[in-house]
Amino acid sequence: MGLGLVECDGLGLVGVGAMGGALARRIVASGIMALDRIVVSDKRQEYVADLAVELGINSLDVQAIPSTADTIVIAVKPQDMEQVLRELCPNLTPNHLVVSLAAGISLATIAHWTHPTQPIVRVMPNTPCLIGQGAVVCSPNCHVNSRQLQLAQELFGLTGKVWVLPEEQMDAVTGVSGSGPAYVYLFLEALIEGGVAAGLSYGVATELALQTVLGAAQMALETGQHPALLRNMVTSPAGTTVAALRELEAGKFRSVVIEAVLAASAGSKSLGDKEPEGGRL
Repeated sequence: MGLGLVECDGLGLVGVGAMGGALARRIVASGIMALDRIVVSDKRQEYVADLAVELGINSLDVQAIPSTADTIVIAVKPQDMEQVLRELCPNLTPNHLVVSLAAGISLATIAHWTHPTQPIVRVMPNTPCLIGQGAVVCSPNCHVNSRQLQLAQELFGLTGKVWVLPEEQMDAVTGVSGSGPAYVYLFLEALIEGGVAAGLSYGVATELALQTVLGAAQMALETGQHPALLRNMVTSPAGTTVAALRELEAGKFRSVVIEAVLAASAGSKSLGDKEPEGGRL
């Protein structure tokens, strides 16, 4: 038992790339779980061995994970998910909690590949999780009990803020927070380039743009006010901001962002529609 984590006999992490590795590091750094209760696995043997040595935890073959961990987080690419579950399934029981970070792979498909009554939580993180500022959404199936859901929330709470939503909203989540950082980075690129075009050095334009976006987001969070009200605070009659906003609206900025979210959501849904069929392995 760790120092703050809800009861967990052992935690296995399968796939320790960027997201899985970041989760492992944050769990170890938090001290909420004893190191001998954490095991990692990855098909890249040298990579997982290095991480295990770095963090002082154990590494195992995938097949052995269920024998030491009652909670298994799978952070592999969607196309690798079936193979990982094929290796896990012979030793999985309905008492194991399976947590999937694979985009587009539904709870039902994971259940088909494991056990019909397998407790499963789908998780949609985003890249700011790598620095502990992520937006993370969890969707449990009906076999997940309150303790298991709390465990998933505590684990991913180490990487950012966590919401629990029904699975049918996961495609929309992908469009807003899953893909959302890319929209922000593109906006930042344009804001920086605009500053350079207006006469600033690249370094100054970058620092101003980054702090402006950070400050605006933090102000929205802390005040709880609608973005429209905050926008009005910056917008004086016949002022410079009005002129800038007119250009953005003329370019259909608002509509383009909405369509981008809808396109990403539709892309997420199409991944789910292409899921392979099949029963329990």
